[in-house]
Amino acid sequence: GLELTKLALKNGHQVTAIARDSKKSNSLQELIRTHSEKLQIIDADLADPIAAFTKIKNELDGVTLDGVINNAGIMRQNDSLEELLESFKINSCVPFLLTQELLPFLKKSKSPKVAHMSSLMGSIQDNSSGGYYSYRASKAALNMLNKSLAIDHPWLTAVVFHPGWVKTDMGGAQAPLQAEESAQGLWRVFTELTTNESGRFFDYTGKELPW
Repeated sequence: GLELTKLALKNGHQVTAIARDSKKSNSLQELIRTHSEKLQIIDADLADPIAAFTKIKNELDGVTLDGVINNAGIMRQNDSLEELLESFKINSCVPFLLTQELLPFLKKSKSPKVAHMSSLMGSIQDNSSGGYYSYRASKAALNMLNKSLAIDHPWLTAVVFHPGWVKTDMGGAQAPLQAEESAQGLWRVFTELTTNESGRFFDYTGKELPW
């Protein structure tokens, strides 16, 4: 999310970024200092979606959104009821419902785009190792939600992305891909999307992935 924000700002875009607590991120604070005219930060915890959605919409009042990238997500490795429900809430329901809340802002754009950060682990066809029930299932659900969203709103280009296995807090130090490389690829794919590609599943190189 941070690297994509940097790229959007570098390319001259007005950016609104959602963070749980921006004051806890030194990197985000530095971006605020250097891009105060282009960057708006909304502190909102999507684990409390009703409160978060209300705050986000109030802050965006009158704004036209050309693009939305839903990047928030969690990984839980067990299959307890609590972890399954939490994973579906954050990984599937929140990005879908937030996008629905933002549709009026996107409709103002001439070429609106939405990308949900999914994962190859959400591909049923690709799953050959099992495990990670809550994460895999919640990402597969996100893929399906996006597909229906793309069908029901043909004016909107809506896709799901696999960012690769990235060195982040979630991906871990053993991941082979640097965040900057993933973000650069995702940004290129996102900015070059056409309406014909809506409802599809791509990785950060632009390769289409199996469902």
